[in-house]
Amino acid sequence: MSDFWIRKMKTYFQRIDFDKDGAITQKDFEAMADRFVSSEKLSEERGKELKGKLLQVWEKYLKGAKDGQAIDQASFIEAIKKQVADKALHEALAGPLPLFFSAVDANADGAIQSDEFELFFQIIGLDPKMAPATFKAIDTNNDGSLSLDEFVTAGVDFFTSEDENSPNKLFWGPLV
Repeated sequence: MSDFWIRKMKTYFQRIDFDKDGAITQKDFEAMADRFVSSEKLSEERGKELKGKLLQVWEKYLKGAKDGQAIDQASFIEAIKKQVADKALHEALAGPLPLFFSAVDANADGAIQSDEFELFFQIIGLDPKMAPATFKAIDTNNDGSLSLDEFVTAGVDFFTSEDENSPNKLFWGPLV
C-alpha cells in the first residue's frame, strides 16, 4: 500500500480513536454510536442497531488483530491492509455506512444536506467548518445533497482507493 493510503488510514484511526488514547478498542466503536444517539440524531432503537453494526466491525475485522486487545495505529493499519487486499471484504466495509447515512440524514428525506453533514463532522470530533469542503468533494453529481449511493461509494472508496485525486479521500475529513 502507498504512503497516501497509509495516510488515509492514519486519518481514520485518529477519527475513531474517540478517547484519544492512541489505541482503538471496542469502547471507541461504542462511543461513536453513543454520540449519534446523544446528539438526538438516532432513536434509541436505531442507536442500538448502529452500535450493533459497529460492534460487528470490531468483532469480525479488528478484534482478532490483537486478540481482542487495544489496537495501536501500526497494528490497525496492518489489519486494514489485509481486509482491503481481499475483494470479498469490500462489501463488509460498506456494512455500517447506510446506518451512518440514516443517522446523518436528520430530516429523513433520503439525502444528506450540507448542514446535516456538518453535524456528522461534529459528532466524529471534527470542526464542522471543515465539512463543506468534504461535502462538496463527495457530492459527485453536484446536486447539493448526498444520496445513499454517493455516501456509501465515498466511504468504501476511502478504504480501497490509491487514487490521490479521488475526492473520497476526504470522507473522514482532511488527511492528517
